[in-house]
Amino acid sequence: MTEHRYPTKAMAGDYARAAFGLALTGLPILMAPPGSAVLYVLGPFALLFAIFGARTWLRHRTLVETDEQRVVVLGLWRGELAWSALEEVKLNYYSTKRDRSQGWMQLVLRGPSGKLRFDSTLDGFPEVARRAYTTARAKGLELSEASISNFAALGFEPPKTQV
Repeated sequence: MTEHRYPTKAMAGDYARAAFGLALTGLPILMAPPGSAVLYVLGPFALLFAIFGARTWLRHRTLVETDEQRVVVLGLWRGELAWSALEEVKLNYYSTKRDRSQGWMQLVLRGPSGKLRFDSTLDGFPEVARRAYTTARAKGLELSEASISNFAALGFEPPKTQV
């Protein structure tokens, strides 16, 4: 069994964005007089930044375990998927620059009990993606062109096309 986590270094940017957003919206709320319009204007944004910070903290505390039989997610949101029950695999790339030179990947595994999602900041993401890819190919699951291209970008051999 292997264990994978979202490392602190990968989460630091999200923590910083949440803190900056909370400071930018929360401080004016704290300094404004009670009942001020500032609360109604900035309050929803402060709430969004607080939720984002909480989700970042929860993801940081998530543990992903993989072995030959299954993948298990342990944390506030728990999930488990047996590799033999895998029904769909998607690997999406989300670019943060127009030239697509930077971004992150998200692996989505679907089975009878629901979906599991992992992003590429997960420690050991390539190993989890490789296991999902080889299982999908062994089971004959159809992969989208985008997923095939993204798996190829990770260095996985694309499936042979039939003539």
